Order: sequence, then C-alpha cells, then structure tokens
Amino acid sequence: MPLPHPIRISRLPDLGPWPVAYQHLQERLAQTSWICQGTLVCRPLLRQVGGRKVKKGPYYLWTCKVKGKTVCLALSRPQYQLLAQAIKNNRHAQNLLERMQALTRKTILRKVPGVRKRK
Repeated sequence: MPLPHPIRISRLPDLGPWPVAYQHLQERLAQTSWICQGTLVCRPLLRQVGGRKVKKGPYYLWTCKVKGKTVCLALSRPQYQLLAQAIKNNRHAQNLLERMQALTRKTILRKVPGVRKRK
C-alpha cells in the first residue's frame, strides 16, 4: 500500500571525521581473512569389533544453518582445520562490528540534536 505522502529525506548531518578508535576497528576488520558460521565437532569413536573395542576416527563434523535448515557435513582434517580458523575469524569480526556499532551510536547521540525531553 503506497504512503499518502512521499517521505522526504533531508540531507543528513555530517558527523565529521571518524574517531581514531573507529578507524582502528575498521583497519582490523579489513584484515580479517575468511569467515564462516557454524559449529565444529571432532568425534573419536570406539567400535565393538570381534569382542574388542577398536578406535575409529576421529570424525570431523560441521553443523550450520542453510536457508533455515540445520545441515551437518562430514569433513576431512584439512577442511576441519580451515573451517575452525574461519569460525574463529567470524567471531572476531562480529566482536569488531559490535564495537563499531557502539561507537556509532555514541557518536550520533552525542553530535546530532535529538528531541527535547519534556521532563
């Protein structure tokens, strides 16, 4: 349903140069390598073979969500190692983004006039 009146967006206020802390976070985020979400599991198994327990594996598994469905894939050891690093990188990138968002909120609330408080 179309809006009764078109919304006009006026020119946004300039926040000035990025704070030094924000620039450092940007630089660190730019240096982030491959990223991936999910959970990794390394499962050694003991199997009963001929009345004895025999070590099998380890089996490497990666679980993630794809289009809202949980998917579990078996991996080779090199795939496991690379995905482990990518998941670690993803957590690091998410941490940096959270810090950048906090600095953005703080800067906007400090530099841009808001609504007047009634009380």
